[in-house]
Amino acid sequence: MKVKQLLLAWWMLVLTHAAAFGQTENKKWRTPGRAEQQVMALNRAWADAITKGDAAALDGILADDVIVTSGSGEIRSKAAEIKDSAGPPDPDFVWLRSFITEDVRVRIYRNAAVVTGRAKWGFKYKGQEVNQERRYTHLYVKREGRWKIVAQQISSNLYKKP
Repeated sequence: MKVKQLLLAWWMLVLTHAAAFGQTENKKWRTPGRAEQQVMALNRAWADAITKGDAAALDGILADDVIVTSGSGEIRSKAAEIKDSAGPPDPDFVWLRSFITEDVRVRIYRNAAVVTGRAKWGFKYKGQEVNQERRYTHLYVKREGRWKIVAQQISSNLYKKP
């Protein structure tokens, strides 16, 4: 009798683990949830605001207490980031390739989200062509019903000249 109980318990354990494993694997292929969709849309809005030089949009996306770490390791405030990304028009600056993001991944942790991706852009400044490709990480926090970037880390330039 004990052998049958042990076998039954073993099968229950195997079936429970198989069901749990199947659920874990299915999460990789599920449709993004509402929070993920909101954060992904905000990430696209961030990239668009940079291309357009839209300071007002960046002001709405970045938290007032955001900490930005640039590719050179410089720490910037919200005001400095907006000035750098969407400052007054510079006649020596011309976009050659819009600011785009690729390989974007979003992970939601209740009222926080981590976004990683690769950003690419190209421009001409004072006649010199510059191409940039960098990895970035954003930390979003949901405050008063709205997602905001509270931390941004940008890698050094990944672009290699041919």
